[in-house]
Amino acid sequence: MKKGVKLFLILVFVLALGAGVYFYNNRLEQDVNILLMGVDSSDPYTHHADTMIVVHFAVKDKKVAFISIPRDTKVTYRSKARKINSVYVLNYNEGKNAKANAEMLKVVEAVLKEKVRYYAQVDYDGVKNIVDYFGGVRVNIESKMYYVDNADGLLIYFKPGSQTLNGADAVKFLRFRKDNKADVGRMERQQKFMFTLASTIMEKLEARNILGVFSAVSKSLNTNFPPDRAAYLYKVFKDYDLHSSSKVILPGDPVYESKIAYWKPDSKKIKEIFR
Repeated sequence: MKKGVKLFLILVFVLALGAGVYFYNNRLEQDVNILLMGVDSSDPYTHHADTMIVVHFAVKDKKVAFISIPRDTKVTYRSKARKINSVYVLNYNEGKNAKANAEMLKVVEAVLKEKVRYYAQVDYDGVKNIVDYFGGVRVNIESKMYYVDNADGLLIYFKPGSQTLNGADAVKFLRFRKDNKADVGRMERQQKFMFTLASTIMEKLEARNILGVFSAVSKSLNTNFPPDRAAYLYKVFKDYDLHSSSKVILPGDPVYESKIAYWKPDSKKIKEIFR
């Protein structure tokens, strides 16, 4: 849903369904928040949380909100001001994915002041594999996208217009941030892409190919979301129109402190999202 989105709610559902779990009796009384993280695993020694989206399920009201968290969001961690994506890197170096994911939940909870118990984290390969499995994703590219990084051997070039992206091109599309809107523009594209991919999956997903989807993403996905809860949420929201959900970027403002650019969260406006 980045450096690709890597985490799609539908993928969590697919994993639960692929495991054959349908424990609907375990009802959820409270709202559920899931942290979706897209991780750049191209460097074998350090992984970067390049995409962070919290999916908020209001179970009673049957409403869903997607909150994109900028990578530069300012947090206090270990008594020091940091950018939120650095928390993942720091903990990955100390304890790999398990520790990094657990610590990211704590930090995101502190920013939102809401309980976030669950995460789903996926890397580039997961995005590429799922897009290719379903034959590509149709997207509308609003303006020319061009970027070259000779050091990484990366070339991103897309002409404006509607086109079908394969897995490799989808990752490039999601990584791009070299436009006038920079990281904000990238997050907007990520959200649109996530809904387009989810719609594509829902249109093409059939009982006979669930195991194929499971195989395509299982090696690239890490999650602590219990299958019974995923199955229950699937039952509650299976007819929900994704396009009616709320899609926002974490409320805040760009600031420059100690020669470092941050996105400073606005606690009052964040609180409004969860009312």
